[in-house]
Parts: sequence; C-alpha cells; structure tokens
Amino acid sequence: MTWRIGIIGTGAAPTGSNVPPAPIREIAANGFAPELIEPRLRTFPMTPYDRGLTALAYLDCALEAEKAGFDAVFINTVGDYGIDEMKSATGMVVVGAGEATMAMCVNTGRRFSIVTIWPPKLNFIQQERLSSCGMQDRCASIRNVQEDREVEGVEQAAATTANLKDRNESLKKRIVDAINAAVSEDGADTIMLGCTCMAPVGPDVAAQVNVPVFESMRTGYKTAEALLTLGVRHSDAAYPKPNPDNLAAVGALVAGQGNMDLGGDCEVCVISEESEKSR
Repeated sequence: MTWRIGIIGTGAAPTGSNVPPAPIREIAANGFAPELIEPRLRTFPMTPYDRGLTALAYLDCALEAEKAGFDAVFINTVGDYGIDEMKSATGMVVVGAGEATMAMCVNTGRRFSIVTIWPPKLNFIQQERLSSCGMQDRCASIRNVQEDREVEGVEQAAATTANLKDRNESLKKRIVDAINAAVSEDGADTIMLGCTCMAPVGPDVAAQVNVPVFESMRTGYKTAEALLTLGVRHSDAAYPKPNPDNLAAVGALVAGQGNMDLGGDCEVCVISEESEKSR
C-alpha cells in the first residue's frame, strides 16, 4: 500500500510543479508518495489580513486534495494556515509544520525557543500558533534573525528565501548566533526553526550548536507519515464536521464566484424588519 501525502506550500517560492521540496523527497519513507499541491490563490502572509487569505487558499488545496484521493495533507509552513478548518472539513490526516514541531520540542526538552529568519513584525504568526496550541508557557522566546527594515515587502522576502536556498554563510551565522542567545540568555534547551523556508540550512546550523534543533519542514512531514502508519487522525469531537452543502463554497470563492447564500443568518439571533416594526 502507498499513502499519498499532499504537501501544501513549497517552504519558499512557487515552483509550478507537483514535485515536493528536496528535504521531503530525501526523507520520504517507502510506502509514502508526497506530492506538492500549490494554491490557486497566492499571497505572502505579511499581515493578519493576508494570513486569512492564505488560510482560505490552503483550505481550498486540502478540499481538492481529498477529492483527488490523497490520504493526508501536510501544511508546509509554521503558520499552519487553515489547519483547524481542514480538520473540520476533511477526513484526511492533517498535519501542520508549526503544531507538529512544537509538540516534538516539548517531548525532548522543557522550554523551547523559536528562531525565525523573519523580523519581529511577523511574530504574530508564531504567537497565534503558540496560543492556539497552548504552548505559551513552554516557549522561552522568539528570536528574530532579521530586523523589520530588512523585510519591507514581498521582494525582500523572496530574496531571503533565495539566500536560504543557497545556504548563505552570513545568514547561517546569524541563525547560529540567535540559537546560542536563546539558550544562554532566554533559558531555552530546545530550538524550533520558525519557518519551513529554513529547511536548506537546518542540518548545518543544528551541527553547530549543543541543543536539539527541530527543522519544521522535516519534522512536520515525518509526523504525517507517523500518523498514517499508526492509523490515527484528528478527533471529530474536537473538529466537528460542517454542513456538507457549504463545502463547495471555498472553491467557488477562490474561483471568483460571488453572492453566495450559505444560510448564515440565525433565525434566533437575527430580528427581521417586520419584527422590529411590531415592537
């Protein structure tokens, strides 16, 4: 038997193909077939609003993946965009890089720090994950390798991911310095790399420090394989199933269809104009 795992997000720039990132190809076990699924709607989550668009785009990917017969989806980003919605809407195994890597950190240490290539203005992504996963008390710090002025838009973000892919020595040194500061100054005993775009340099920086370093792309993907092997998926009690009639709405929105009536008004909460007049 071969399990199909849809990889949502490249960990860097779009590729235009279905070939998963190299770190995943290198560690995929026999019996698993990872395949990249790129979203129809593309945006960089520079703000909370953009994050909402990304969640919609990724949910669309997951719904299409289930239709195509995939057994699992791996959200290849620490932001885990759309993860709760995917667990509610699909019957597949759903794993997010952020959630899975935090869980691994607290299984190997007492307090972890997130070291991210991105600047402080993007910390809302990690902070949301820490809050949603109940990990605030286990996280010693978020260490940012770059400053806000270094990433002012999508072009600078693309340059950052390109430098990581090229295993830029200057960036690697800054990452190692941030890890060492997290350990010596913040009390971290375990490190989580805070973006899957850091996968190309993950093994290099891990070899230069004395605490466990979890690279989120590899860690999250292997978690998906483990859940499939164990025959375990998320709880429907935690993520109730939606109205089946509404499942097509996401694809329709992404495709540009509008003015959809999903029956969102609650007859109890919404008071009609006629009722108002009769008061």
